[in-house]
Amino acid sequence: MVSQGSSNAELVRCIENIVRAGTIAQVDHGAARCRVKSGGLDTDWLPWISMRAGDVRRWSPPSSGEQCVVFSPGGNMASAFVLVGIFSDTIPANGDSGDVERTTYPDGAVIEYDHAAHALTATLPGGGTADITVPESVTVHCKTADVTASESATVHSQQITLDAPMTIATGQLLVQGLLTYTAGMAGSGAGPGGKTAQIDGDMEFVNGHGLATDGGDIVAGNISLLSHRTSGVVKGGDTSDGPVP
Repeated sequence: MVSQGSSNAELVRCIENIVRAGTIAQVDHGAARCRVKSGGLDTDWLPWISMRAGDVRRWSPPSSGEQCVVFSPGGNMASAFVLVGIFSDTIPANGDSGDVERTTYPDGAVIEYDHAAHALTATLPGGGTADITVPESVTVHCKTADVTASESATVHSQQITLDAPMTIATGQLLVQGLLTYTAGMAGSGAGPGGKTAQIDGDMEFVNGHGLATDGGDIVAGNISLLSHRTSGVVKGGDTSDGPVP
C-alpha cells in the first residue's frame, strides 16, 4: 500500500516536471534529440520544438548552453519535449530594434530584414559562398542593379541578349569569335600605335562602295593614295607603270 507521504511526493514531482526551465546540455543532430540540464535534473534524450515539422520542415537545431523550457504532459518526463530560444547572459540577443528581423550564425554570417527601411541584407564571412539552383528561370525586377566582382565574373549561356539603347564597356573588349554588326560602326580616339583602328589581316568589302576617307590618306604597302608618283609615264594612250612608294 502506497503511503500518503509517497503519493504527495510523487504528485509534487509530477507538478514540478510539467514545466521546467533549463539549458541544453547535449545535442544529437542525427536523432534530432537533445538533453537538458534543469537544476539537479539531467533529462534523457528529448525532441525539441521546430517551427515546422510536417510537409514543410525547418531544421535549426539548438546549441549547447542555449536556455530552454521542458514541457512534460502530466509531469511524465518520458514524453517531454523542449522549447528552445530563450536569450540569456551567456547568449544575449542579437538585436535591439523592433523593426529588424535578424538571423546570426556562429561563423559570423548575418541575414537581416529591416521592414522600416525596406532593406534586405545577407552578409557572409570571408571565404563564404552562395549557390542558387533554379531548373527553369530566374526573373529580377528593379530600378538599378550593381554587381561587383573584385576578381572576375563569368556568365555561361547558349545565347546572351543585352537589350538596352546604350551598352557601355569602360575597359578593353576582346571578342574571340566572329564579330557581326547590323547597324554600322562608328568610333574615334587613338588606340595602339596612335591608330583609331588596327586590323591584322585582310579586309573585303561586299555589296558596298569600297573605302572612303574624309580628309585623310590611304596607304597600301607603303604607297600613298594621295601623294604617290607613277613611273614610266608617257603621253598618249600608253599605260603607265606601277606607282612609286
